[in-house]
Amino acid sequence: MTGSLITRKTSSGKEYFYVRLSYKDPHTLEWKTKDIKTGLPVKGNKRKAESLMNEFIKQYSYLEQLSVIQDNIDPDIELCAFLDLWIEEKSCDICGNTCDTYKSRIITIKRYFAPRHIRLKDITPKILTDFYHYSLKYGKVSQKDQSLHPLSVRSVRSCKSVLFAAFNDAIIKGIVPTNPVRDTKVTNKKNRDFSEEMLFLTEDEIREMLLYLGENVPFLKPLAFVGVYYGLRREEILGLKWSAINYRRKTLTICHTVTGNKTIYAEDKAKTRSGYRTLNLFPTAELCFQKVKHEQDENKAFFGNAYQDTKNYVFTHEDGRPYRPDYITNKFSKAMKAFGRPEITLHKLRYTCASLLIDKGWDVKKVQHWLGDSDAATVMNIYAQYMRHKTNVAENDLTEMTNSVADLFE
Repeated sequence: MTGSLITRKTSSGKEYFYVRLSYKDPHTLEWKTKDIKTGLPVKGNKRKAESLMNEFIKQYSYLEQLSVIQDNIDPDIELCAFLDLWIEEKSCDICGNTCDTYKSRIITIKRYFAPRHIRLKDITPKILTDFYHYSLKYGKVSQKDQSLHPLSVRSVRSCKSVLFAAFNDAIIKGIVPTNPVRDTKVTNKKNRDFSEEMLFLTEDEIREMLLYLGENVPFLKPLAFVGVYYGLRREEILGLKWSAINYRRKTLTICHTVTGNKTIYAEDKAKTRSGYRTLNLFPTAELCFQKVKHEQDENKAFFGNAYQDTKNYVFTHEDGRPYRPDYITNKFSKAMKAFGRPEITLHKLRYTCASLLIDKGWDVKKVQHWLGDSDAATVMNIYAQYMRHKTNVAENDLTEMTNSVADLFE
């Protein structure tokens, strides 16, 4: 497989890089091409585009391989065996972190279905619904004593998504005629009971939180600051590099992410095309980063040759090792429980960021760009919930408005 850069011009006249892959079809042995958009403007992004081209060559190498799941697969194959074959083939088409998530969900699915030995073609909506209900009560296994606990609705829905994708591929392969997942829902309550609670901290609450972190878990304070005022996702915070901060132009560029748990995936790309963004480096943020840099320089001097300065990340352990995403999540969660606000999570700081910007009069499109959301509907949902929240917590203006007639009811 080979790759080359090509350019295409939009209707507005802007030029963007595309990667054209050339590969030999393993079935026909004929050469074919596949064009993939990079989302990168032509001007000043050739090196980044070349880097993406090399990633795409690795990601789409499966196009030159024969399918793992053959058309003459045993029609009596069990669901668990099919999922093993399916994820082996799928791993060539998805990023490493997503593949790890799929494998984790498949373990949960197999824990339920393996003892039952149910064939793929015998799966029905009723069987899947029973699996959802069981998982919502007993789907999580404790690593300490193997006791059973409820699996979160989000996780069960993730299992459903994996099953839906697997059955779709089984239809394409001619193994099953229909997708039984399509007619199922993960619910034993009203759906609104499962919706994620949005959290909007006030400026005073933000200050109290940062003060607590500074006194008790100081390395988390700058991460929380970036989360609450820039609204960065966890992978964006941990992926920040010093090269992304331009003190002369007063900008902060989001273009690198760190994901994964057991395996760490560092990539020069954002979650979505909208995730690539350049934001204003405001004075307080500049002070925050300068303080982090000063402490990092002191650590480098202290550890000497033992300092692991390999990725040039802004946020690292004292010896330069990059943080694992799950480590940061767990530490922040424990800190907020000790703070007395267990409902505050690192991700929910994004909602506070959006609420602060909305309160300052920013329009939806501007907030959407700042947060790096690809869908404006997400920001509109935050906006609607924040306005309801603001109405509920605001002082009752009618008290002052009705003072002139209060004596009529004495």
